[in-house]
Amino acid sequence: MSIPTILTYEQFLNYDDICKIIDTQSFWVEYEPIIDMKNGDIYGYEALARFVLNGKQIPPTPVLQVAHQVKELFFRLERALKIMQLSHRPNEGGMLFVNIDPHNFSDGEKIAYWHDLFEDVHDVCIEVTENTDDMQTTLLSHCLDEIQKSGIPIAQDDIGNDQKPFCFDLTKRAQFLKFDRTWLLKIRACSDYQEILKGFLSFAKAQGKKSILEGVESEEDFCVAKALGVDFVQGYIFSHLNISSKIANDKG
Repeated sequence: MSIPTILTYEQFLNYDDICKIIDTQSFWVEYEPIIDMKNGDIYGYEALARFVLNGKQIPPTPVLQVAHQVKELFFRLERALKIMQLSHRPNEGGMLFVNIDPHNFSDGEKIAYWHDLFEDVHDVCIEVTENTDDMQTTLLSHCLDEIQKSGIPIAQDDIGNDQKPFCFDLTKRAQFLKFDRTWLLKIRACSDYQEILKGFLSFAKAQGKKSILEGVESEEDFCVAKALGVDFVQGYIFSHLNISSKIANDKG
């Protein structure tokens, strides 16, 4: 008796699906607030991409991974997302965190496009993220060089996520260190993991970098973040403060 195959989103999404999402603008942005632990104010927002295909919402990761297989398609998608993310940023202001994959800095034409797009944008931070497991050190270094030329601050994303590569060069250059939601799961399973995270946080403080803990979903998580002494938090517990570009579109 054979075991039935469970299809993943990556297996039923294809090139044409991604083209359809781009051409019909079947995506929007959720702006998740980043909260200052000192005073409880909103420091800024992370722009999170959301997708729909054939009337059904699709998780971001498989869409990005399928697009990533074709360099020019991936650039088209990222370009469309960034235009929307910047166009509909919250009127409340604050720092806007946007994700960019180093693979979209692969040639001079793409690099020139990003420089032009961000040239007159203020209060923005680029989260350098990797949507696949094929981190290329040379490409990452080149991407960081170009971002630093623009003077835009950098955030290192997904620190502590076991599925993502870790790069000390990115840690050195980043002004913000973003710690993955899986830290909270690890700490729940074994409180000793706090000691590892405290080491990262001590390093951040010594280097003058700001720390952000993601995935804060409950009062318990918030208390852990407070005890650790992180600078900022973001997560589902603040979902009532989220802003969507769909609302912005409705307002014109």
